[in-house]
Amino acid sequence: MSPNISKKFVVADKSNQELGTVALEHLWADVYGMKYKRTDKKSVAAQWTDGIRNALAEAETQNARQVVFRLIQDEYSVEFSQLLFQLDFTKKNERVEYKKSVEDLPDDSGSPITWKSAEELGWNPQQVSDILRIVAEGDPDTDPIDDPLLFIQDFLADAVLSSGLGCIHIGFVDKEIAAMTVVQINPKSGWSRISYMGIVPRFRKQGLGQWVHRYSFKVMKLEGGKLYHGGTVATNKSMIKLFELHQCDRFCAMEEWIYATKVGRR
Repeated sequence: MSPNISKKFVVADKSNQELGTVALEHLWADVYGMKYKRTDKKSVAAQWTDGIRNALAEAETQNARQVVFRLIQDEYSVEFSQLLFQLDFTKKNERVEYKKSVEDLPDDSGSPITWKSAEELGWNPQQVSDILRIVAEGDPDTDPIDDPLLFIQDFLADAVLSSGLGCIHIGFVDKEIAAMTVVQINPKSGWSRISYMGIVPRFRKQGLGQWVHRYSFKVMKLEGGKLYHGGTVATNKSMIKLFELHQCDRFCAMEEWIYATKVGRR
């Protein structure tokens, strides 16, 4: 399966009436994501078993190491979480999601950080991955990254979103590297995300997070972004405070479940 290509599996009842779809998508390296879409709100979790199993079987053929399933918390989520547990998924964490019109986001006037893209700096992917390893230290929203060079491949080449060294931005304070943000936009719809943002450990707890966030908004505006969609784990209180500070609208909570394939269990 090529990166960014989704393979869908139809979920139907005994009379072959469609209940929804399960989609498997490549996320990065050997990590895949699974999404579900209900077309029949009355369907029960057990009816989705085959669709999820089919998507997992496809992940195995792609030599995936891990499959991530994000379950939206609603009146059906308890039943679905029980099904995921039965299918050998493990609950990793809970997340909160936010959105806001890009034009309503604040600018970064007064920021103490100066920025250059990795492209402007003439960096190669290895240099980017070296900085990612540093800023990811202790991040509650990121697993320890064994090989950040694999992790950044989706930043460097994406069939749908803007990508490349130009979307990776490095922040400096007094000429010392202090932060990193990766901003990607769908040029057709204007959907925008911060694919990763982080601060070098020694520069944390100095109020720089708001400026990293605001600079990312600035990039979105310059590149024609329309809707910002962001999220973080529910335990990341500092990031949640940033969403609230910038008056982003919380629109859903979800659970993140992880499935380890045969490759991942070796």
